[in-house]
Amino acid sequence: MLRAYQPERSKAPGTQADRAGAKSRALNAWWLFCLLVFAIKLLLLWLDPMPQLFMGDSGAYVQTALTGWIPGDRSYFYGYLIRWFALWPHSFAPLLVVQALASGATAIVFALICSRFFEMSKSISFVFGLLCALDPLQVVWERYVMTETFSLLVYALVLSWSLAYLRDRRLWQLAVVQALSVLLIGFRMSYLLVIQACTILLPLIAFTRCYLPASGNRFGARAPRATILTGLMHVIASVTMMLVMHGAYKYADGRLSSREPAYLDETGAHLAAVWAPVLEPSDARDPRFAEIIANGDQFKIKDLASRNAQQYGEGFLIKRWREIEKNRRMNDRVTRETAMNALRRRPLAIVGLTMKTYMGYWNLRAIQWCARTDLGYGKVTDDQVKTLAEKFGFQPVKQPAAQSFSLLQRYFLGAWPYYFVAIVSPLVCAIATCLSRDQAFALLLLIHASILMVVVTALSPQPGIRYIQPVSLLTLLSIAICVDWLARRVRPAVMRPAA
Repeated sequence: MLRAYQPERSKAPGTQADRAGAKSRALNAWWLFCLLVFAIKLLLLWLDPMPQLFMGDSGAYVQTALTGWIPGDRSYFYGYLIRWFALWPHSFAPLLVVQALASGATAIVFALICSRFFEMSKSISFVFGLLCALDPLQVVWERYVMTETFSLLVYALVLSWSLAYLRDRRLWQLAVVQALSVLLIGFRMSYLLVIQACTILLPLIAFTRCYLPASGNRFGARAPRATILTGLMHVIASVTMMLVMHGAYKYADGRLSSREPAYLDETGAHLAAVWAPVLEPSDARDPRFAEIIANGDQFKIKDLASRNAQQYGEGFLIKRWREIEKNRRMNDRVTRETAMNALRRRPLAIVGLTMKTYMGYWNLRAIQWCARTDLGYGKVTDDQVKTLAEKFGFQPVKQPAAQSFSLLQRYFLGAWPYYFVAIVSPLVCAIATCLSRDQAFALLLLIHASILMVVVTALSPQPGIRYIQPVSLLTLLSIAICVDWLARRVRPAVMRPAA
C-alpha cells in the first residue's frame, strides 16, 4: 500500500513543478520577444537617425512646443511631447529614441492582443508582432516630428482595453477605454468618429456576445431581462463618460486657446473644402459665402485635386471667405452649416466624392505619388530654419522634396504593394470575423476598419498613405486571425495517423 501511494504523492509536486516551469518558459519567451522588438527598433534608429519634417504639420507642433499655441485645425498634445523630449534637451534625438521605443511598445501590445484575446499560439503572435514592428506605415514615422507614432500606440491600447471590456464587461474597463480615447483624440482628431461610434456599439456588442456560444459568458446564469437592463446601463454609462470627458477636453482646448470650447476651431473650413466640388450657393445661408461659391470657377471649386488648396491655398475658397468674415467663430459656423446643408440635400453626391477619393488609392501612379508626397513637400521658411537651428540644433533642408530619400523612406516607398492590401482592410476584417475563435472580437475590428476608411475617404481631401496607418494595424491583426484559423485546420491533419 505504501509503494502504491508514494508515486501518487510524488506526482502532484511534479505536476505543479511542470506547470511552474511552463509558465516560466512562457514568460521568458515574452521577455525575449520584447527585447528583440526593442533591439530592432534601436538598430533601425542607428541605421537611419536623421529627423524628418512634414510641413506644415511639423511646424504647427513645433510652434505649440515653443509658445503653447493651440492650432485650430489639428490636435495639440504632441506639441507638448516635443517640448519635453526635444526642446528642453535642445535636440530631436531624444524624441526619436522615445518614438522608436513607443513604436516597439505598439508591436508588443499587438502581440498581446493576438495571444490574450484571439488565443493565438506564441509563434503566430510573435511573428505578427515582428511584422507589426516592421510595418512600413509605422517605422517611417518614427523619424518624423509628427504625432503618428504616439497616436498609434494609444490607439493600440484603446483597442486592447476595448477587447478586455468585451471579454469581462466591467464598467471600470469601459472608463479606461474612454479615458484613453480622450488621450487619443488629443494626439490625432481623425479617430474621433470611431470613438463616438464605439461609445454606443462597444457595450451593445459586449452584451450581444452574452448569447453567443463559447463566449465565456459570466452572465449566463442571469435572465435575459436582467442582462438587457445591465447592457442598457452600460450604454448610458458609456455615453455619460464620453460626454463628461470630451466636454473636459473641449473646455481645456478653449481655455488654452482663448477660444470657444470645441474639438477643433476649423471643422467647418475642413468640411467645406473637402466637399467643395458639390457645394451650391443655395447651401450657404450667408449671402456673402454663397457669392463666393457661385464664383467658384475662378478658383477651381469643382476640381477634385484642388480640395486641399481650397482650405489652405491663397485665393481659394476658405482664404477668400476669411478675407470677408474676420470673426473666426462666425466664419467656422457658416462653413460648417454650408457643408452640412450639402450633406442633407445631396448625400449621394458626397458618397460619389467618397468613392472617387477611394478609387484614387487604386491608381498605381497615384498611390506612389501619394507615398512620395507623404514624406514631406512643404517648404521650410528662413524663420523656421533659424528657429530649428537655435532651439533644436537641427539644420533642415529648405526644400524637403528635393533631398535624397533616407533608408526608411526608401523602405516606405518600396512597400507600395502592401498598401493595396491595407485599403481593403474592411474586407480582410470581414473574412477574419467569419474565421475568428470569437466573432465579437473580430467584429470590433471590422467596425473600426470600416469607420476609419470612411474617415480617410469621405473626410479627406485626397488619398494619403499616411492616413491608413491605423487601418494597417487592423489589417495585420485580421491576417493573423486568418493564419491562426489555417494553422488550426492544418494541425489536426498533420497529427492524424496515416491509414
